[in-house]
Amino acid sequence: MKRDFTHRCRTGVHVAPAQVLRVFARLRTVAACVTLAATTLFSAAAVSQEASSFRAKQIAIYVGFSATSGIGYDTYARVLGQVLGKYIPGKPTVVVSNKPGGGSMTAANYIAQVAAKDGSEIAMVGRGVGMDRLVFGAKSAAQFDATKMNWLGSMNNEVSGFFISDTAPVKSLEDVLAGKPFIVGSAGVSSDLHIFSIVTNAIFGSRMKIVSGYPGTNEILLSLERGEVDGLLGYSWAAARTGSAEMLRSGKLKNIMQLGLRKHADLPDLPLVMDLVKNEDDRRVLELIFARQAMGRPLVAPPGTPPATVAMLRKAFMEAMRDPELIETARKLTLEIDAMPGEEVQGIVERLHGFPEAVIARTQALADAPAAR
Repeated sequence: MKRDFTHRCRTGVHVAPAQVLRVFARLRTVAACVTLAATTLFSAAAVSQEASSFRAKQIAIYVGFSATSGIGYDTYARVLGQVLGKYIPGKPTVVVSNKPGGGSMTAANYIAQVAAKDGSEIAMVGRGVGMDRLVFGAKSAAQFDATKMNWLGSMNNEVSGFFISDTAPVKSLEDVLAGKPFIVGSAGVSSDLHIFSIVTNAIFGSRMKIVSGYPGTNEILLSLERGEVDGLLGYSWAAARTGSAEMLRSGKLKNIMQLGLRKHADLPDLPLVMDLVKNEDDRRVLELIFARQAMGRPLVAPPGTPPATVAMLRKAFMEAMRDPELIETARKLTLEIDAMPGEEVQGIVERLHGFPEAVIARTQALADAPAAR
């Protein structure tokens, strides 16, 4: 006699095993659909809540430099501010203002210690802010761990220049490397303009007297025109070719060296600082100093900002970088837009903080050398 392979349900109905499997498969499908729907609803609710949190509100972008330095950071921040709100849920108003001081460290410390951690206060700071403690150690004015800050992106990769005036005692890079004395201006002691100058002195034996404390590049250029200083290091080429175009055309201002890890496409024949150094230890120090150039115009949010808000701001930033209005405005102002996502900027900061202790210690020693001050 054949066994009956049917199964009896509590209802008394005989059900074949194949039927049971089909029923369970349908139940699993229904459960999966319910889970997906719930997840979708939850995500939509989260987005709606995010939108509600910014609707009819204001987002502040603080620029770490003076408004009169508009040929650089200020201009970039204001161009971004015109369109960023369109890509943030709730379409908040974006207001750009200035918090200058200490090579943008005033703004960076505000963001780290005081600013609201809800995405409503962010800042465009100097590209070297994230590496300040690596260079200056205990003497750094940074009151934060840069790896804990939330880097939202950078509007461009940067190549800076070493500029001298036509009245300077030095007339060429050869004069500088030969040790002829002259005067350069810089912003705060933690600014790129300052650190590039002292490291150039230390590694190449130049004899620049560094006058620090200027609010920004524009004030240094005014001082240069008055004959109070002879040059400056770290002035962005992208900003210089726009803001100082007439001085460059007339010869009143001359770029004698590129400062960065790679040459700018505009300047294929101008010497690059990395090509002039032969000692491997010196080369690694310069890499630590000039790697910041890749994050030329960085935007940062406070530590402790919720990850979902950080992700939203990073996404909005990259969408703004593709905005037709921003692209057209940048074209008219001849601003370079070569955006770097926030995740990549975060990676640069974290990678540099992972450099060998010996390289970091040597960099700090060079920055603190009496001859470099």
